[in-house]
Parts: sequence; C-alpha cells; structure tokens
Amino acid sequence: MRDHEAQGAIRPDGIYAPATYDHAMWAGETLYVAGQVARDAAGELVAPGDAAGQARQVYANLARVLEAAGLSPEDVVKVTTYLVDGADGAVVTAERLRYFGDHRPPHTGLVVAALGGPEVRLEVEVVAYRRHT
Repeated sequence: MRDHEAQGAIRPDGIYAPATYDHAMWAGETLYVAGQVARDAAGELVAPGDAAGQARQVYANLARVLEAAGLSPEDVVKVTTYLVDGADGAVVTAERLRYFGDHRPPHTGLVVAALGGPEVRLEVEVVAYRRHT
C-alpha cells in the first residue's frame, strides 16, 4: 500500500496516473472518484473525436478505480457526465447504461465549453458507497 493510499487515496495500476491528483479519495464509507477521461495507461487519448469510443475508455478507467477500492458499479450512488457537445448525449448514455446494466444510479449531465484538451469529448465522475453486509 502506498502512503497516499493509507490516507484514503486510490491510484490504481493500469490507468494513467497524473502527478497532480489521485483518482479517488475515501471519506468514511464514501468514495469520491475524480472525473475520468479517455486516456489509456500511457496517458494517450483514446478515440479522438469519437464520443462512444471515449465513453468506453472512460468506463474502463472507472472500473479500474472502483476495483482498486474494492467496489463495483453497483456501489455507485451518483454519476455526473460532462460533454462538450450535447449531440454526443445519446451515444454516451448508451455506454453508461451498458456499463451499469440494471443498476441505475442518479445521473446529472452537463454540457460545458471545454474539458482537459481540445479532443476530449467527455468526462465522468462518480460517487460510490461501501456497504456493510
């Protein structure tokens, strides 16, 4: 376990690791996941100009973060999606629904002027909760 993980931060293997932040942070039993974009493990943007392709990578990155925290998509209690073009909504929604299956956490979608680079079409952040059974 890395020092920052001992403090509640999550930086999973197999996902691009920016030097300026951790991918997720525990606050009690709640996990706050930073907005994920379509970057592969080397930091290269996947599927430039293709919102559906980027959404698949975004949800693959979210899966890695949740798994590193010992959680699954069923533990997600809130989703926020940022798009730079509202016309991408349908294909991005299709990927979100595919990823979550029958689980339907509350979702907010926003259209913004720009994200982390000119070819980044979307960013998705989630909040998850560790349930005790």
